Amino acid sequence: MPRHHRITLYRSKLRDAPIDLTYAEETLRRSQKRFRNRRVLTPAIDLDAYQWGAVVDWIDIEFELIRRTQHWKLNDRIEARTGRKEFPEALDLGAGKTATQYRLRVQEPDFAIVRKVMEDIEAEYGLTAPARVVGLEVSIDAYPRTAGEEARARLHGVLVRHFFPTTAVLTGDKKWPRFVPGMIDDTDHIVGRNKEDVTLDVIDRMTPSTDRPVLYASTFYVGEKADKRALWRIQNKVLDKQNKAAGTREVLPEDRKRIRIEVALGPDGCREAGLQSFETIGDFKFTRLQKLYFQFVKPTFGVFPHGGAGAHISAVRRQAEETRRQRFLNAGVLGLQIREDAREELRRLEMASFTSWHKSRGSKMPRKIRTGAGPYGSMVAYEELARIVERALSGLQKRVRREMVRVGVR
Repeated sequence: MPRHHRITLYRSKLRDAPIDLTYAEETLRRSQKRFRNRRVLTPAIDLDAYQWGAVVDWIDIEFELIRRTQHWKLNDRIEARTGRKEFPEALDLGAGKTATQYRLRVQEPDFAIVRKVMEDIEAEYGLTAPARVVGLEVSIDAYPRTAGEEARARLHGVLVRHFFPTTAVLTGDKKWPRFVPGMIDDTDHIVGRNKEDVTLDVIDRMTPSTDRPVLYASTFYVGEKADKRALWRIQNKVLDKQNKAAGTREVLPEDRKRIRIEVALGPDGCREAGLQSFETIGDFKFTRLQKLYFQFVKPTFGVFPHGGAGAHISAVRRQAEETRRQRFLNAGVLGLQIREDAREELRRLEMASFTSWHKSRGSKMPRKIRTGAGPYGSMVAYEELARIVERALSGLQKRVRREMVRVGVR
């Protein structure tokens, strides 16, 4: 029989509007040695109860003109095609406020129109080389088929706990998984830190006592703002067209409220994904983004018998797994990875003491635990969610391809 775990999701730091999310813990049916005697946690959620789709929020294009011009002249030509101002940014501003190098960001692009814009600019000014894609934001949206806050809250809780980009995002505070607004501060890390004491910091990262579960009305961030590779956000999107400077925003109607996960790629991320010139974006396989930027996994936990030989060691390991389990329920798979990294750091910090202790007693250091070798450690792919993400990105890929070959755009 599966074991069940229930957690409570809160909307804000007031701990209001509590919503339960349940996990079932079952035996993992895998043949690989590293997965033997392990159990997997799966959320009780029907992913088909949501309508999924992927969109491009914006694209950054850089180009160099053969002859110099002022940015407003470019904007006039762009506005004639798009019906809105896009404000091309001059990168090498010179005499007469003219430039040859520009970066253009197009919001919610219709790629057929953007293609016509670039063709028009090239015809008027000439280009020294094909225009390059240097930034792209792609979002995957999930609309509850039965609209309501509970459905959004539950999916938000699932996504923030199972999202697993590369461990490169755990290299510094600015990239550390966090949410805004937080439970304690404006911005809260999902796992607490102690900057004054290295050893205590490691302990905090290993134990769930300082964890801060993500609030479902908050925005969850992974990565650094304006990172040249990638920045991720998971949000319960109930507002649109926000302008903080002007204090304006649009409150979405219930049927347009959704859960969104988005990745903003910088120039390094675009290169990593294989995005090069704008004119070839119709051939780009958006499904490649899944492996690089939209990975979701489920945690597994070891099973250790009660009683018999080595019962005390099994008891210690069961307690360690219980700590890992609580860490996941609080802070998800990224929180688990933070714990694993801290465990390795503690091992390095204490290695000299361990070695001396065993040497003085004529005993050997215990072998390092190898469970969890592989790209995801002891985690397994969240296959149901992976199929949904693949379908969404595939749909986006087809749409961009159709727009890039569409004719008759004026």
